[in-house]
Amino acid sequence: MDNQKTSAIQWKQMISLLALYASVIIGWIAYHRYQPALLDTFDMKEFAPILIWGQAIILILTPPLAGYLGDKYRDRLGNRLRIITLGVSFAAMIFMTVAFTLIVNPPRSFVLYALPVLVILWLFAMSLFTSPAISTIEMFSPSTKLPITVAALTITSDLLYSLEPVIVDIIDFLGGAATFAVGGIIVSVSGYLLRKNSMAITDEGQETRPDDYNPKTNMGKVIFLGIGMGLFSGIIIEVFPDYLDKLKSVMGISGQWVSSLVLILTAIFSIVISRRVTKENIVKLLIIGLVFAGVSTIGIFTIPNDMLIILSLIVFAIFYAMVNVTALPLALQNTSIKQKVLGVGVFFCGFEIPNSVLDVILL
Repeated sequence: MDNQKTSAIQWKQMISLLALYASVIIGWIAYHRYQPALLDTFDMKEFAPILIWGQAIILILTPPLAGYLGDKYRDRLGNRLRIITLGVSFAAMIFMTVAFTLIVNPPRSFVLYALPVLVILWLFAMSLFTSPAISTIEMFSPSTKLPITVAALTITSDLLYSLEPVIVDIIDFLGGAATFAVGGIIVSVSGYLLRKNSMAITDEGQETRPDDYNPKTNMGKVIFLGIGMGLFSGIIIEVFPDYLDKLKSVMGISGQWVSSLVLILTAIFSIVISRRVTKENIVKLLIIGLVFAGVSTIGIFTIPNDMLIILSLIVFAIFYAMVNVTALPLALQNTSIKQKVLGVGVFFCGFEIPNSVLDVILL
């Protein structure tokens, strides 16, 4: 690979990755919308705690497993695309199976056993390809520009979650069967495009770049970075929507939409901050982001004045963006060449720990 390619972001491949990442997020929104509805439809609400615990276990354990398999396939075949293709195909199959189940409306005796298994398999399949897919970001970007490409992932995530009320309305309009069928198609197409556009870029070509060289792995730092980012992500997605309903009298919108505005601000700030991150200041920016995002979060939950809470939300968005664009690049800096996919898996394992704890607490 020539110097021009190794010093530039491969945007064609990045767009394919962003499309796949977007399909994952939309899939999660659909899952969170329809999992309670499915259990209610088939009179299986007693399975809700089991599925929450199952979800927590799978989302914590599967990313490192997927990372290990991704590195293993990369060593054997020269790239990590095989495990991505496997996970995408599996997830699409489960999407279609759930859609078919909703269409035929089988007897409860069948659903009683099949539906929880399908949900668990879907969670596993979605987790199986996410970490290897995200790890390809290093194939498409030199390390000096990783904050910019990570910002693109952040913007995609934040904007989609900010549009969650609209997406949920679309999901409700389509209905369960159509939603899962469309989800299967979107995941399949985006996975195919990522594979097609990535075949020309081998892992070996990227690993010979001197700016990417990492001799050792520090998984302790990697999982800590994931936990730090996941904690704030869990708060803004799981806790803020209900808590910020208290601002409705001032802002005239629900807490869900206030959270959406915070995510939009985060996406905007991510663009600005990503262009100012360098190898020399990345640790400093991360620490500043973690500290002040934490302080502003405490302020949001303790300050009695609504206007000061709104100001704290703006401050939170700035420093949450700082964490978003530095945590994953720094995690990759602390991962050796041979364990890149595992490193991303461990990062997302850490990311899911606080999210899963919040889900269990909010049962």
